[in-house]
Amino acid sequence: MSANPIPSLNPWFPPAAAGTPPPRPLRAIGIVGSGKTGIGIAHLCATKTLGVIMHDSIAGALTQGVENIRGLFRAAEERHEITHAAAHKAMGGIGISTSVDDMEFCDIIVDTLTEDAASKRTRFADFARVMPPDAILASCASEEGLEELFAGTASPTRVIGLSFFDPVESSRQIQITIGSQTSRLTVERVLALVNTLGKTPVVKGKPRSGA
Repeated sequence: MSANPIPSLNPWFPPAAAGTPPPRPLRAIGIVGSGKTGIGIAHLCATKTLGVIMHDSIAGALTQGVENIRGLFRAAEERHEITHAAAHKAMGGIGISTSVDDMEFCDIIVDTLTEDAASKRTRFADFARVMPPDAILASCASEEGLEELFAGTASPTRVIGLSFFDPVESSRQIQITIGSQTSRLTVERVLALVNTLGKTPVVKGKPRSGA
């Protein structure tokens, strides 16, 4: 049962062909950055039994991030929102890594860092090199920032904007930004993920002519 209605993609894409199978779900989530937003996303995904790998270039930041997530679960236990066994299982689904190569099994990476476009392009190229060909590269970048990322990515159809609002746990919405080269399949898979997380998608992006 859907947590929220899936918005129409007609402003951006032609209608899907009849009999088109549902998109393959995103089950292994890579999160780039262990700041407040990254921690919130990791905690939310873990509560929904999704596999999580947190990536950061600073090992100490990852260690602190995991401890902060553990604190979020402890607080949820105290509020009787989750059992200790369920919290322990969810924590077991969170991995950490400073190596890009460890993201090779992720279905999607969610980049929460807000550096300059050149740094993001380099990082996305590195992730694209090791991840599966259909893996999604999501960034908190604006529409203009997405266009810059397309230029440095071999498969721009799998690049999309994905912005979580703080605090992640209590915010009801997640923004999805469709760029000029983002494919319908990429959007559909991200919409399904947002639905799994129990959030309401807000879809943005310039409509495409002829859609």
